[in-house]
This record gives sequence, structure tokens and C-alpha cells, in this order.
Amino acid sequence: MVALFVGGTSGIGEHAAKRLASAIKLPTIYIIGRSQTASSVIIEDLGQINANGSYMFKHCDISDLELIDTLCKEIAAQEAAVDLLFLTAGALSFGKQESDTKAGIDLNHMLRYYSLSNSYPVTMTSVLFEALAAKNPTISFIHEFPGFVATPLLKHALGSVIGSIMSVLMKPMMMAGSESGEWSVFLSTSSSFPSKGRSANKENTSRKESRIAQSSIGRVGDGVYLLNYNGNDVTNQRFMEQLRVAGFPLIVEKHTLKTYRVILS
Repeated sequence: MVALFVGGTSGIGEHAAKRLASAIKLPTIYIIGRSQTASSVIIEDLGQINANGSYMFKHCDISDLELIDTLCKEIAAQEAAVDLLFLTAGALSFGKQESDTKAGIDLNHMLRYYSLSNSYPVTMTSVLFEALAAKNPTISFIHEFPGFVATPLLKHALGSVIGSIMSVLMKPMMMAGSESGEWSVFLSTSSSFPSKGRSANKENTSRKESRIAQSSIGRVGDGVYLLNYNGNDVTNQRFMEQLRVAGFPLIVEKHTLKTYRVILS
């Protein structure tokens, strides 16, 4: 299995990468992030967890779409296929960012949507996944709400002192990072969340497989799943149907591709 963890140098991505390394016999894991120091520690940990795997760090500031484009080309040249793309990079914002990205887009919105493709960005990602699944029936798309997880996010957003205080106060409500990693790998590898094409092919469905989940479209197994951290469906079917009827999946897809073209041209 070849897996890419974008934002894998800390938090949920780090824990999920470690859990995947322990669950797969011969994993190939790429850690995508900005910190060479943090990644070196994680790469070493992964090797201790499973010495049979291959682990690499790719430096990339994912707020820069030009760098993302270059990174994708590099990995495409090295790997025949990517089996799992795990996207956890993001930022916690309590107001307008002090500076926009190189492309002139708010950093928070860039990290939560453009770089990964959460109110507004969450909905955009969900409807975009439906558009992508329709055109890529061999790929399963999962949009997960991980819950409140003990990560460095509060410290990064509020500063070391205030962030540490808030982390202590919220600790009773938070899930351990290791548990979040367990759940994330389960969702990523479970046969309960098949791609649209695999669901349609009954010959590929074994009686021993897990129960197939309901997709965001309301049908059993249709390639897109909006889930809580434990795999429970959290889709607001009425709202998503209204967006679908209004043509939002196509609108968001066109908007996203246009933004990419403008930035990368």
C-alpha cells in the first residue's frame, strides 16, 4: 500500500500514519509537511514500528498550490498508484489571518479547502467529493469529522501559554491522538465504505465483508461518505439534496478548477 499523509508531521496525520504502519505488512508512507525536524522523528518511529516498510518525507508548504503541483508530479513519477491520500493539514482561525497566501487567498481557507481538496469549506469539500466520485468511480471519498482530538492545534492558534491552558481545560472532552489514529485507519481501510464502481459490481462484494455504509447521496455505498470519527453517518440529507438540485457540486468543481488554473498559469 502506498499512502500519502498531508499534514503528517503532527497531530491526527502523525498518529494515523503510525497506526497504518503497524497494520500493513509492506507499507510505503510519504509524510508531507514543512518541518524536516519533526518528520525525521516520525520517520524513525515508523521504522521502529514496522521495519519492512518504506518511509519518506516530502517537504511542501501546502498553502502554495504551485509547490503542491510540483509535489504531485514528483510522486506520480515515483509511484504507479497511490492507494490512500490522507488530508489533515489545517489551521484554527478566530479571525482574519494576518496575511494571505501567495495566491491572495486567506490562509485558513487555503488549508481547509484548496490545498486539501470548516462551515463553508466543509460544505464545499463535501459537494466537491460528490462531483469527483461521479468521475472517478474507482476511488472512495471519505469526509470525516475527527472530533476533538488532543493535538498541537490550540497552541499553534493561540500561542504556547493560552493554548496550553485551553488544552488542559478541554482535555476531558478530547480524544487521545492514538485513538484518533486508530479510527482514521479503520475508516480508510474498511470495506464498509467502497467506491462507487466497487459498490455497483456485486461480484466483488463478499458475504463476509462489513455492512456497506450509506453514502452522502442517500444510497448504500455510492463512493462518498460524510462520517463522524467512529464511522457513523452525519450527512444532512435534506441540505445536501438541496445543494445537489441547485447544481452546487458542478459549480464548486468548476470554481475550484478555475482557481487552480489561474494560480498555476
